[in-house]
Order: sequence, then structure tokens, then C-alpha cells
Amino acid sequence: MLAAPAHASTPETQRELFVQARTADLLGDADTAATLYERLISAGPVAAEIEARAASEAIAAGRFDLALSVAAQSSQPRSLNLDVRLLLLAEALKTQRYREALAMLEDGEARVNIEFLAPFVRGWIETATARPGTPPRGPALVTGMASQRPLSRQKDEQAALLHLASGSVDGAVEHIDAALSRAGPREARLRLAFAERLTELGRPDLATVLLAGEDVILAEARARLAAGEPLGMAIRTPAEGLAELLLSIAVDLTEGRDTALPLGLAQVARFADPANAGAAIIAGAMLERDGRVERALTLYRSVPPASPLALQAEDSILQLLIRNERAQEALDLARAAQRRTPARPGGWARIGDALAALDRHAEAADAYAAERGQLGGGDWPLLFLEAVARHEAGDWDAAEALLGQALALAPDQPILLNYLGYSMLEEGGDLALASAYIRKASRLSPDSAAITDSLGWALYKLGDIEGALDALERAATQAPADPEIHEHFGDALYTAGRRIEARFAWEAARFYAPDAAARDRLEDKIAYGLQPANAAP
Repeated sequence: MLAAPAHASTPETQRELFVQARTADLLGDADTAATLYERLISAGPVAAEIEARAASEAIAAGRFDLALSVAAQSSQPRSLNLDVRLLLLAEALKTQRYREALAMLEDGEARVNIEFLAPFVRGWIETATARPGTPPRGPALVTGMASQRPLSRQKDEQAALLHLASGSVDGAVEHIDAALSRAGPREARLRLAFAERLTELGRPDLATVLLAGEDVILAEARARLAAGEPLGMAIRTPAEGLAELLLSIAVDLTEGRDTALPLGLAQVARFADPANAGAAIIAGAMLERDGRVERALTLYRSVPPASPLALQAEDSILQLLIRNERAQEALDLARAAQRRTPARPGGWARIGDALAALDRHAEAADAYAAERGQLGGGDWPLLFLEAVARHEAGDWDAAEALLGQALALAPDQPILLNYLGYSMLEEGGDLALASAYIRKASRLSPDSAAITDSLGWALYKLGDIEGALDALERAATQAPADPEIHEHFGDALYTAGRRIEARFAWEAARFYAPDAAARDRLEDKIAYGLQPANAAP
């Protein structure tokens, strides 16, 4: 229910409340904005636009009861935003009010129509209400969609889930591979959902194939299903099907600039299926992207330890803490997890990540080495991480040897080739060999600004100034906020006699410089020109 109306003891007028709510809204503080909008609406009648904004902010903050209350009391319910209309649809499906849900799809007077979801929602309702023993009609509503129809990318995933919900293994198998190929960060979650339902339908052999490999999450799920333990990941109901559909759309939309709509979709998915750990993780990642760190942590921590995705949530927490300069917290958590499950792969690597973020590079290298020992040693990413840590700790000889081992295992990995080549440039190694490594990395990954910068710097070191300028200019265009690239470009411009342009490049580098030492070096170059003492490292 909405809060009681404000009386004389509350000094804010509706106008003041609106300004405060809008300010919080623009600053991305959905929790405060939702609270202020709630007080604003409680204080008296407001415009439909404010009602719509209040309900959307409540959804962004995860306050679904408030959003539903605002929507229920709205003076113009057809003016509600897309996320609010989807929340109402999710509520109708959760409470099995299927006629009401279908009516929402067909409401042509709504400002934001949700008819684009019709094949999927109708398919799930048909599946849920089908009489036992009758041929399933729900999947056909999805598979019959035209390829140019909106959300056709989601067709295979939803078709597979509908076939499994209706008990048709053969129908699902036709769509599973295509669904997984488009799943992106949701792939592990979908594999678990498919595998659990296949096991329930008497095909544990197919489930085992889906969960094959050394991935820890999949390996633990295999063991649980083999022991007859449920995973809690199967998707069976219309509300759960809608949740997965909205998550798929939200992930697709994260490529764009709009962060509000993907977050709203992910939050509605959480409401539709509160047990969906994948929804909590995806919504948490979107909150983190918006700078709402504590809210993101709350969602990551909401994933129960028994969930097959608990390890993914734990990784999300650790990486969030590291990215937000809370590496000591991350280290404490990683060590506690390692004590709880010392045999689980990945534990030492997580400790290494936290130690590296704390600039304790020698200890980080030892942690990565311990992880390699636990796995048997033949893992190029771990060799690479250990090499980087050894290098940062000042032991280039050990780092170079580890990089050589990694390169023998993965001769076509651009990140490995680039790091080895660039490090050889820094350490005074064989310039021709370093250049060869970087050229190969550039051929394999031509759109990488970092690798293009390395190529330009290698050419500069080899005396090919024109080639260096061409590569460094491309790198600066690819990554206009990278100070190292601008400094390299400036050094090359100065050496080519283009002194004014060089100072513009150094000014850009100084603007983005991460520390005082780099700014001092750049200011010296801007004032006095390029000299051996102030050359880029």
C-alpha cells in the first residue's frame, strides 16, 4: 500500500518533492527516487507522467509492491511505461489469471503495446492449460513466427523451453543447439535448465552431453543430477518462461546506451521468477554498470549457497569488490571460500586476482601457481596470469619463461602474443622477435586498440616512424581516452618533427593520465619537448 498522505508536519510541497525525486532519478538513485515519488503521489493527485515515472523507479529499485500499488491506483493505467505493463503481465501469469494476461496483449489503446510478446505468452498459456494426453500446441505458436518478427532471435530458446515444459524431448532437441549459440552470458543457466528438465523426462544421457566439460558449475550440476538431486533450474510455468524471455531481451539490449530499459526488464524477470538466480546476477550486473554498487552486491548475495549458480554469484561479488577498490574484502572472501571448499577449482585463482589488485604481485603469482598445480599445470590462461604477476613483481626472467610455456600451448592467442611482444620491447629484448609477435597479434585481432598501439610502438622502436604514426593514429582513434596510446602517439609525432601535433597528443594523455608520475612526465614533455629522461616507458 502507498504511504499515508503528507500533512502539515511535512514541509515539502508537491513541487519540491517532484524536483527532489527528479534529481534523484537523474543521478541514478532509484531507491531515493522511488521513495520520493511515493510521497509525492501520497500527497495528492498527480499527472499520469509522474505516476508512470514513480512506478518505473520502483521497479528499478526492486520495490515491486510499490510499483504494483501505483499502477493499481493510476488515473491513466494505459499511460504506464513498458516495464510497468510487463510487471502487470508477470503478476497475471504468476497468479494464473491467463485471460487477463491475454487481454493485456491485445490492448490496442495502451501507449506502450506489448503485443510483440504475444506468440511467446500464448505459447506458454497453451502449454500450461493443455489437457493431459493432447498434442502440445504451445511450441507451434513460437516456431511458426515469421523470421522478420520482433524477438525472432529468442524463438529457438523459447521453443526449446516450451517443448520441454510440454514433455517433448524430440521437439526440444531441434532447438537447443541454436538457443545455446545465442545465449551469451546466460549459456550456463540455460544448459542447467535444459539438463534438469531432460533428466526429469527420462533422458539423463542428453543432460550429460549438455553438461560436459571441465567448467566447475557444469561439473557440479552433473554430479548432483547423477545423485538424483534437483537443481532448481528447470523452467516449467508461464511466469518462469516470461522471466527467461525478458532476461534474453535485456542482455541483447545491454549493447546500447540505454541502461534503464534493460535493468527494468531484468527486475521484472526477478519478480516473475523470484527463484531465478540468473535473473539476480544479470540485474546485479546492470546495477553495477549504473554505479549502484551496494544494490548490486545485495542481489549477488541473494543467490542461495545451494544454487548451481552460487559460484557465478560469488565471482561477481569478488570482481565487483576488486573493480571498486575493495580488494581486501575480496581477498578475505576468496580465502574464506577456499577454506570451505579447498578442492574446488578456481579458488586459488580468485585469491590471486585479489592479491594482484592489492599490488601483492609475488603472492598473487604463487596463488596462480598453486591453482596450476591443482589443475595439473597445462592451462595457458593461468600461465599467463602467473607470468604477468611475476613480471609486475620484478622477475622478468621467470615471467618470460612462463609466457613461453603459455605460447607453446596457445600459439594463436592475441592477448598472449601482444603481452609477450610488448614486454620484450620494455625489457630490451629482441626487437625483431618482439615485433613479429605483435604483428601476429595484430593480424589475429585487428580491432584491438591495445594491440594496434603495441604494433605502433614496436615500429617506433625499430625506427619505422611513418609506420608507427599510422598504427598509433589508428589506436588513438579506437581508444580516445587511453593516455598511454596518446603519449606513444605524441612521442612518435615529435620524433617525426610534428612538434605542435605532438603537444596536442601529450595534452590528451595528460588529461586522462592515471597518476601524478605520468602527469609530471607529460608536463615536462609539453614544456621542454621529448628527451631521453621523459620518453614514454
